[in-house]
Amino acid sequence: MDAKEYIAAFDEVKADFEKSVAEFGLPFEAKETQLRETRVCVAEQCGCHCENGNASLWRNWISPACVACRTGERTATFFTSLKCSRHCYFCFNPNQEDYEYWLSHKRDIAGELREAHAAGAGFDCLAITGGEPLLFKSDVYAFLDAARELYPQAHVRLYTCGDFLDDACLAELRDHGLDEIRFSVKLDGDEALAPEHARTLDAIERAVAFIPDVMVEMPVGPHDGLAMKELLVRLDAMGVRGVNLLEFGFPLCNAEAFAERGLELRQNPYPILYNYWYAGGLPIAGSEAECLEFMRFAAERGLRLGVHYCSLDNKNTGQIYQQNKGFLLDKAFAAAHGWLHFDEEDYFLKCVKVVGNDASSVLGWALGEDLVAVERDTTSEQATAGERSVANEQSVVAEPDMESERVVTVEQAVENERNAAGEQATASEQVVANEAPSAAVRFVDYDESAQVMAFPCAWLPDARNAFPAVDFIESLNVVELDDSGMPVVREVDARIV
Repeated sequence: MDAKEYIAAFDEVKADFEKSVAEFGLPFEAKETQLRETRVCVAEQCGCHCENGNASLWRNWISPACVACRTGERTATFFTSLKCSRHCYFCFNPNQEDYEYWLSHKRDIAGELREAHAAGAGFDCLAITGGEPLLFKSDVYAFLDAARELYPQAHVRLYTCGDFLDDACLAELRDHGLDEIRFSVKLDGDEALAPEHARTLDAIERAVAFIPDVMVEMPVGPHDGLAMKELLVRLDAMGVRGVNLLEFGFPLCNAEAFAERGLELRQNPYPILYNYWYAGGLPIAGSEAECLEFMRFAAERGLRLGVHYCSLDNKNTGQIYQQNKGFLLDKAFAAAHGWLHFDEEDYFLKCVKVVGNDASSVLGWALGEDLVAVERDTTSEQATAGERSVANEQSVVAEPDMESERVVTVEQAVENERNAAGEQATASEQVVANEAPSAAVRFVDYDESAQVMAFPCAWLPDARNAFPAVDFIESLNVVELDDSGMPVVREVDARIV
């Protein structure tokens, strides 16, 4: 086996995925018409921020909730019910668990928030969604009251189509402490929806006088051009704080409605193919190109409102972060997989691999690097231990070090989060954390039977110099739980670098 054969297995998985998606009734575009690399060029052209692995572009202003969404840290969304007053053909709620049940039942969202608080959960951003949450106004007000009581500094937002908003409701939302309201606007080109569209715009304009941050969040189709530009100008004139342009998604249902509109799926729908949880589905071809054009338009016209392009790639990063962050928190697990590192750009765990006969050739060199790295790691740990000893002698209770590598378990990481929120650990708990033994780090992994060797990405430049004829592979991985609930590393993609 050589490097090309190794990565061919992932190409086969992608081909099988496309075949399975075809069964849902909407074809892929014949050729990829929008390369992801274009995002960086557009950002440079219009002076936009290009963040989260280039999956999120924004100018002027971005909601703090959008920033929190990238990692899913200290943020949560609660839905009242999946009942809704609209019938959008692209709605992905049918993908939600127990969809039929929640069409006719509602949740106690205030009670759920109180339960989360009692369990020790900390939140900086909270959201209320549906369905249409304002079908249950009293539940929304109760949630806002609970949020202000339990998490007074949290940013709280509400999603709505605006059908049930009047000045009285807006005043209640303001008085109960709502920070942000997001309206869903549909540009379908259907004349029958004109009254609905006008009603939504009226609600948006009235909301500006009541709620601190008024936003529009909407999927953008590949044919929304002129109408969308007119909408951006109108929203800016209203004083709307920002708009989220969402990459249009096919939720793997209602394919006929998409086909009638001439829509197709985007080639290479994911930069990294994986079983993502986000229910929004697969990206529609042409949607991203339209969104990027609107970013340019907003810059050229000097619009004051914030404009944020949220790609479907951006929707999936929080899942990868949450699955892999345990690697940062569990020192023993990380030490047992020392050839991996956590990539701050896309949150995958990465390493370099060599396969086939090349693996045995490079192994001796890698083991030599491993000895140097282990010696350096041991020296560093001894120095750190000495510093800890001095610190313990100087103070009865040391300040918790939130950046320290002494965090060895997920439980201790949770304790650190509580410390940051103001809950102080006892002196004895700190001593246990400080004195926890560290495992020896393994920087090289070698599977002799498969002829596959892995080592840290930081070693790649030296490896290239030592073995210029070898094809090196970048390996991308996620942490999953096996049937017994134990963490295991799963490789999800590989490419020659």
